Amino acid sequence: MRKLIIDCDPGIDDAFAIASAYLDPEFEILAIHTVAGNVDIENTTHNARALAHVLGYKGSINRGAKAPLIYEPFSAAEVHGNNGFGGYQLTELAPLSEESAFDSARRILLENDKITYVALGPLTNLAILIKAHPELIHKIEVISLMGGGIKGGNTTLAGEFNFYADPHAAHIVFESGIPLIMAGLDVTEKAYITTEDINEIKTNGRQLGELLYEISKVSFKFSKEILGHERVHLHDVMSVLALSHPDLFVTKDFHMRISTDDNFMRGMSMADRRPRSQEKPNVTVLTEIDRDKFRQLLLTRFTIGGH
Repeated sequence: MRKLIIDCDPGIDDAFAIASAYLDPEFEILAIHTVAGNVDIENTTHNARALAHVLGYKGSINRGAKAPLIYEPFSAAEVHGNNGFGGYQLTELAPLSEESAFDSARRILLENDKITYVALGPLTNLAILIKAHPELIHKIEVISLMGGGIKGGNTTLAGEFNFYADPHAAHIVFESGIPLIMAGLDVTEKAYITTEDINEIKTNGRQLGELLYEISKVSFKFSKEILGHERVHLHDVMSVLALSHPDLFVTKDFHMRISTDDNFMRGMSMADRRPRSQEKPNVTVLTEIDRDKFRQLLLTRFTIGGH
């Protein structure tokens, strides 16, 4: 069984990803660490606790960084709603640990031989850990992260949201030498659900299905008004499925660097695609997904009897 730390900023697609990991018998979630990203740290932590209560998750939930390493906080409230869950309010919460995300990570790495990180938001918590405890990072077997895009960005022309929000943290993680799997926009924008899909999840998914339906409303509205179609891209779910169902994906290894410049290149993930490059790859990038198999897997997982 693969032992996970989920580092997240819930966030609608984070909720789908966390639920997917929780429902997968291949995974044991040791801790859920929150970070400021899609919305502020208070809301991301509240949402993680609310989702954990719905799921019945009994493990540790730990509050992490409230701001990026250098830049001011930057949110995606227009996509996720002001509270991160589309304005949907949940009052029943799983307990919050008194231990910080940083202390939780240090303890877990000391107590275990190999840990997998699933990183769904800005990489601030991980960057702090890497800088503070380089002697422990050999215990991280792999970081499966959502961020970046060889194709370019979504927050800006160059920068995808998670890398744009804290490019310095992303740079530290990519230079750490830890094995990385990157689910960037190249693949996550091909992994979407429709209104038909979310209605099926609502109808057959019990309390979790109702929650996922309600929090998704704002993203479907944003998609229709801004992008011209009614679909929601489940970006973060790819980082979970890359571990449990690698057969869904086509991948390619690259050497990649993250731009930390405070200009139009901020957060850009630059893959070295030169034929004669001497740079050693530092990341495995998901480039394609079998969308039909992905959709069927998702509907099976989030409906009655699915797991």
